[in-house]
Amino acid sequence: MKLRKQELSALDLDRLANLPEDDFIKAVTMMNLDNYSSWLLPQLVACFGQWKLCSSGKATILENCVNDFQRSCWRLTRLRRSILVKNQTQQPQYGQFTPLILLGFKRMQGFSYEQFRELNGLELLLEPELYSALVVEPLQISKARLLEIRQQGLVYKSGPKTGETRLAESTWQLYGIQDTELGSYPKLTQTIVTQCWLAHPKHRCETMILDLDDWDNMPEPLILPALTTTSKPSNTLPWQ
Repeated sequence: MKLRKQELSALDLDRLANLPEDDFIKAVTMMNLDNYSSWLLPQLVACFGQWKLCSSGKATILENCVNDFQRSCWRLTRLRRSILVKNQTQQPQYGQFTPLILLGFKRMQGFSYEQFRELNGLELLLEPELYSALVVEPLQISKARLLEIRQQGLVYKSGPKTGETRLAESTWQLYGIQDTELGSYPKLTQTIVTQCWLAHPKHRCETMILDLDDWDNMPEPLILPALTTTSKPSNTLPWQ
């Protein structure tokens, strides 16, 4: 698809609004929207930032999705983020852990993420997989134990790489941790609390929700970066 302008209006989203779910996903995929992620995602967030927040998620959707264009914009947030962003580690600020609608309210109207936690119908404003990852029973697992589980989940259990370890910053899910305290939690919850993939300190940023207890907090790294020191030459003067 060739565009004349880098604007949401140039995408002809209106025609997608009332498609059945499978047809909607197919149509969006064929549009290759991930080629436009550098401007598409910021414009979507700006669009949501102009919404009026109502007393519930449902009321907010009904208030703001009054035409086909707005309905299509909302439906884009329900998709797997990989359909909209080709390489999420290269564009982490708009990746899986960034709630596009909530970011619009936060960026344009000053709401915090945490203010949405108790909103009735929040599942309509939060991306489905992110909602499932965040709305879970509180974890009571030490940092040391999280690191043990992460190590277990990063190790290849079969194949030619058996025994080798995947890189935490590029691995989106853990493997073979069903027998651990995290085994019953959604995969994205596991990824968040063990700080893998986009939640890794190498990629994470302020647009994401990465603390299950405080959605606006950026948790301390599980592994602190090593500090390097350099000794001064013996002939260095005090003021140098």
